[in-house]
Amino acid sequence: MIKAIFFIVFIIFCDLTIGQNYNNQISVDVKYQALKKGKLFTIENTTFYDGRKEDVICYYHTPTEFYKSINAKGEITIYMPRENTVSFTHNSHYSSKNELIYYFVSNKTEDLGLRNEGFTIKDSKYEGNNLIVTWESPVTITTVKEVDIVYENMVPIYSEYRDIKDKVIKKTYYYEYYLGSFFSLPQKITEISYTSENDSVIKRTSISNIKLGSAVDERKFKFDIPADATYID
Repeated sequence: MIKAIFFIVFIIFCDLTIGQNYNNQISVDVKYQALKKGKLFTIENTTFYDGRKEDVICYYHTPTEFYKSINAKGEITIYMPRENTVSFTHNSHYSSKNELIYYFVSNKTEDLGLRNEGFTIKDSKYEGNNLIVTWESPVTITTVKEVDIVYENMVPIYSEYRDIKDKVIKKTYYYEYYLGSFFSLPQKITEISYTSENDSVIKRTSISNIKLGSAVDERKFKFDIPADATYID
């Protein structure tokens, strides 16, 4: 009975925090690492999120320097300073509202974007102090059958994707949380994707140097596209 009440409180908490979006600015340093077939790949950037405009701007500096701007409409601009090239893409699937930083900063961790993709809640249960919510995929998604999201202290710590044969195809761990006054943000995320029976790709995202409001240096994320830049598809 107590656990059932706690689940109701959790749902109410999620509904309340949805309306408590962080409407200021945040910047974070991000390191992406991927281990595939014994090779380690590393990409580093500084990411800026504007809560008022819901824009995400990333300044990539390792291994290649470029800027990427994404808005809520899914309009993406990529500018490569050294090559002086610019490209534009428009796809609502790649909206800034589908970025990981958006889910956490906007307190939308109750589904991590699954609801927007058509997933619906199938079940919820407790294992110890952890709440496990199972989401069922829509008929339009054939590669994924169900997704589990595991919560501890009302923040996600693990998610698991399963295919139509109930085989686990992806595991994601969220840990080392930054617990702020406005939102919680995992500073470490490890994702394991099982690409075949005997192979997998391991990705790790490390977030550091979290700055809020007036502490954010906006100048780092402002870039002008020269008139002589080459436009590429």
